Amino acid sequence: MKYIIEKKKDKVFSFLLDDAGHAVEIHVDDPADGPKIGDIYIGIVQKVAKNINAAFVELVPGINGYLPLDEMVSPIYVSKGPSPELQAGDQLAVQITREAFGRKDMSLSTKITLQGKHVVLILGGMGLGVSKKLPEQLRQEIKDRILCSEEFDALQKRIGQCGLVVRTSAARILAEESGNAEPKEAKAEDSPDLSEHLRREILNDISGLEAEMSDLRLRAPYRSVHSILKKQPPRWLTRILNLSGQMVETVVTDDRSLHRQMLQASEESGRRDLKFRLYEDHLVSMEKVYSLERELTRALGKKVDLKSGGDLVIESTEALHIIDVNSGRYQTGKQKEEALLDLNLEAAREAARQIRLRNLSGIIVIDFINLQQQKNSLRILDELRRSVLQDPVRTKVVDMTKLGLVEMTRQKIEVPLRDAVHAVE
Repeated sequence: MKYIIEKKKDKVFSFLLDDAGHAVEIHVDDPADGPKIGDIYIGIVQKVAKNINAAFVELVPGINGYLPLDEMVSPIYVSKGPSPELQAGDQLAVQITREAFGRKDMSLSTKITLQGKHVVLILGGMGLGVSKKLPEQLRQEIKDRILCSEEFDALQKRIGQCGLVVRTSAARILAEESGNAEPKEAKAEDSPDLSEHLRREILNDISGLEAEMSDLRLRAPYRSVHSILKKQPPRWLTRILNLSGQMVETVVTDDRSLHRQMLQASEESGRRDLKFRLYEDHLVSMEKVYSLERELTRALGKKVDLKSGGDLVIESTEALHIIDVNSGRYQTGKQKEEALLDLNLEAAREAARQIRLRNLSGIIVIDFINLQQQKNSLRILDELRRSVLQDPVRTKVVDMTKLGLVEMTRQKIEVPLRDAVHAVE
């Protein structure tokens, strides 16, 4: 895979391309230094709405965030009113967890989360966890052998109630040293002597995050309202630093300023496994070499053709996204049930790809072509569940209704691609 970065219309466009040159993800970011996901502010409570179990917190003058009261865990107060409950005028540290969608404010939390190379530290979190993207056998090995409970208990004594989550990058170390090309296939029995190396990496990660969290808790009570406790790098740069060096061959850009920022950030974060290249061919533009305009146009189209001859029609409303599977000109000599099953299986794989590519989130409904046999409907659900496992954003396939509609949800983090592109125009 290649990751292509270009700057146009004062925006940064990021394209993750597979080996065939087709876009897997496309993102559009504003390089302006405004509030963004991961930033930590000292906000002031404007209003507590108990009927919706939430508070509205002003981060900077004129910009509010939505703080669910069930996210009020281990809050760090700068100024607190007489009531033990949250009230208007209280000042506290909050972190942005989701950007604004349409008329909805950005989402906030007091569960301050710090992300390292292999570990996420969560103030107010619970227990020790491992990314569910990893296979169960590897998750259990990391829990049992990489970080023992005594060390985790000692960490909680030093900085208070906290949670730790080991990221998928931990599997990359095992895969690299065992010669396994795919991290998701790494198994404990393949690399019984690699645990100590991974353990040292994770403990170093935790040590740095612990120091950072302690520093934040010490500084916060002395900061003024609307001030920034922690500023994240630009989103386009954060995505690059979260890439898997095994999966992405090269990061390419034709912008010298962006190239310098990438090199500096990778050096500071220790991501020396990533390769960066500055595109300097003045005869043929980078955009034409990688067909970026074509990929963007396809990602914004309403209709997606399938190789079999069928197609997907993708439409969005404010409430949900709808994907309709059509048989189109699909022709085959197979029995009808088997033929339509093959079409639906291809549609399931392509629907998962399009959801990730277009960054669709919230409620998603897929209308597959109806089949007679229940076992075939279950195969479609299984294929869809396998396909969404490739998506780094949490996605859940719920079930198929009696009408043959598949219900699924995808975590809302950023606005859909179409909205991001329209904001540029």
